[in-house]
Amino acid sequence: MRPAPALAADEFVGRQSALTVLEELIGTLEAGGSGMAGVTGPLGVGRSAVLHRAVDRARALGSAVGFARCSPVESRVPYAAVTQLFAGLRPPSRMVELATVCRRNGRLAASVPLLCDEFLALAADRPLLLAVDDLQWADTWSLRWFAAMARRAHHAPVLLIGSSYGPLSRLLGEECLLDDAGLAGMREIPLASLSTANSRKLLETLTGREIGARVAAVAADMTMGRPAMLRSIADHFTARNLPLDADRIPQLIEASWTAWSVRANRAMLSMPADALALLRVLAAVGSNFEFEIAGSLAGLRAARLDGALDTLLVAGLVIDPDAPRVPCARLSAEILAAMTASEREHLYLRAAELARKVGAGVDTVADLLGHAPASGLPWAGKTLSEASAYRMRRRRTEAAAAALRHALREPMNDADRAHLLTRLASIEVVLSPQASDGRLRQVLVRHADGDSWPSVVRAADLLLSRGDVETARRVISELHETSAGSIPQDELSPLRALGWLAGEEAGTDPEIPAAPLPAPARRPADPAQAGALAWQLARSAEERDRARKLARAALDAPSEVPSMCRIAASCALLCADDIAMGMNGLDTVVADARRRDARATVARALLYRAGAALRLHRPDEGLRDLATATRELPLESWHPALAARLVASEIMTQIRCGRLDRARLAARPLTHTADQGVGWAFLLYAKAELGLVTGDPEGALVLLEECGRLLRARRWKNPMVLPWRCTAAVAHQMLGAPQTAARLRAEEHAVLDRWGTGDAVDRMCGQTVEALAELGVELPRPPVRAQGNIPASSLAGLSEPERDVARLVVAGLANREIADELQVATRTVELRLTKIYRKLGAKGRAELMAHLAPTGRNG
Repeated sequence: MRPAPALAADEFVGRQSALTVLEELIGTLEAGGSGMAGVTGPLGVGRSAVLHRAVDRARALGSAVGFARCSPVESRVPYAAVTQLFAGLRPPSRMVELATVCRRNGRLAASVPLLCDEFLALAADRPLLLAVDDLQWADTWSLRWFAAMARRAHHAPVLLIGSSYGPLSRLLGEECLLDDAGLAGMREIPLASLSTANSRKLLETLTGREIGARVAAVAADMTMGRPAMLRSIADHFTARNLPLDADRIPQLIEASWTAWSVRANRAMLSMPADALALLRVLAAVGSNFEFEIAGSLAGLRAARLDGALDTLLVAGLVIDPDAPRVPCARLSAEILAAMTASEREHLYLRAAELARKVGAGVDTVADLLGHAPASGLPWAGKTLSEASAYRMRRRRTEAAAAALRHALREPMNDADRAHLLTRLASIEVVLSPQASDGRLRQVLVRHADGDSWPSVVRAADLLLSRGDVETARRVISELHETSAGSIPQDELSPLRALGWLAGEEAGTDPEIPAAPLPAPARRPADPAQAGALAWQLARSAEERDRARKLARAALDAPSEVPSMCRIAASCALLCADDIAMGMNGLDTVVADARRRDARATVARALLYRAGAALRLHRPDEGLRDLATATRELPLESWHPALAARLVASEIMTQIRCGRLDRARLAARPLTHTADQGVGWAFLLYAKAELGLVTGDPEGALVLLEECGRLLRARRWKNPMVLPWRCTAAVAHQMLGAPQTAARLRAEEHAVLDRWGTGDAVDRMCGQTVEALAELGVELPRPPVRAQGNIPASSLAGLSEPERDVARLVVAGLANREIADELQVATRTVELRLTKIYRKLGAKGRAELMAHLAPTGRNG
């Protein structure tokens, strides 16, 4: 015999032990002996490659070689594998002769001895290797021949090698284990999956390129270390001359899916019915069921179930005999894709019903229901709704929304449908805000009846909380008009309050006019209306005590009061300088809204809370609130009209933190519809502040004048909302116009003295001046008027430090400027002013200036 290459090769990484056994068997064959071996392992483990390597080795040594590959397509064709073996060893004419003889025998099984004799005659001339790949798909007659040939192989130098998923002894029966004189016994050669390291070596060998550790790990994971799968990946990239690197991991994953798909579909073609039924169930239910329950769903019990599982385990289509499951999600998808749509739907519905009966969790039942169309089952809608709540508690937002969408396909009454639509809108506001708005409008337009009314009010509340004030005003107005005769007034009242709030923020010249809502009563009995009216009074700087009383009434009411009415009440308290109660009100809204998964409401309350933190000179806290708000509701999910106010808060907060670069970055362009609400005035104000600190008082003044125009058009008079006049005074002061600055300050203080929070705005304006100073912008100090002409009697009862402060107030200086003049802290000036007001009976700065009006005399 001529020398032949050994079996080992670089392409057979991790297969040295298997190749060594085959080398021994082929050596025995060359020496005139016989043998039998089974190469076994799961799907894609590389049985065929090892078998081909043995065939090539024997052929190179001069042995006669017959090779056959079984196929599911030929699994019912008599002697299909034997015919393939003959094709490589005998001329076609001899095959015809044998077929004729077999037909004369009448019974196919009677032909087995004749066929064995034919092969033994071939072995008499030279050693014979007969290799049959994928014996698990062989026809019955070929299997009988293989078993008979094993019993008689000792009569000549014959080596039988077969490959299959599981041991050949199990496939062929006990008769194949007989230890005849010339048969050394069955040699099982099991093949295991490759390690990550060996997977990497194989890919490097096949591609001729170095493979990174991350790519190797992904490849090993996706292929489960199966060499045949790894070869498919290597072939995919080599054929396209592409490097297998980290940038192409998505392509690697797709190539591995394709490899799994091809092999899985081929394996299922000839799978026994029991095994196929069990495989489909495991693919559908995953590990959600105990194995025996999954078996009952497949219609299998006891021995039949165990047999089906054994078949799947040896095929590698299922792993872990203790907790059987399909190895990966993509393989499950391929298994289910091979079913018809009706078969899949029927399977999932039966699985859902069984899961509910055995007490599986709502998440499991909902997952099964989600793979089928509307079930029509009376309990399905409720189960899906409960599953959505369960998923939201675990922050699985998309899965929660999917459960509600599916629930809405099930039969239910109108009130339940309106409730689910509202819940779904609350969740979808993050994923698809336009779809969320559409669902809320659907509730408001199609479900406005008595049973659904709580959901209608909640839908209006959510629509307003997202900032779409124009739509909210129009839809609420129309709904109020059509429902006035059918809905009791006490139930209609909260809707009316929401309509007032929408009108407060909407544009002054809407494209589609809305019917006016009835004006609020002076003493509203409904807490929702109390909250809305408190805000109307606060933004107009009217009746501070009454506004506070109404706001507290709204916040003391049960949480069923619409969130936007409670936010309005909290903002009224903030304007009244009742900071602690206002902040507490917003915190309560945040907590309640989180419990209801109303993320737009949470974000809006946090936005207003950030503004309050800024007023308290706690910009870092404000930044945290803004960050939390955008985590709850990403900026792209905010309505443009409200996004303007969010951006404004971020600009002002970054300025207070001294981060001008971030403030400039925050001043990003918004969509053209951002100017439709009052939030635009806030953005103009914030950009004006940015202009001041960056040395552009002229541009800042233009922005502030437009800000003031927008606020005046809405009758938002209270400087506690936005002290635009005070900030405009700073701009005029920087531009050398102190008289205009003094006039604006006087106008501001006149409003605030009537409202009763002059000191609070002084603090707010002082913060602006401080921010300018910290950023290196020095304001020209206004000229101090002569102070000796204040009547001495007017200053009676004041200490000397208090008299100094009083004289500078009359001179027109702000608190910060007085502090600079006297070289004391601004807080010290505020405390002295408080004492002055108390001693002189003045209610505010304007009244103090009138009390201390100069007489025109000196001294």
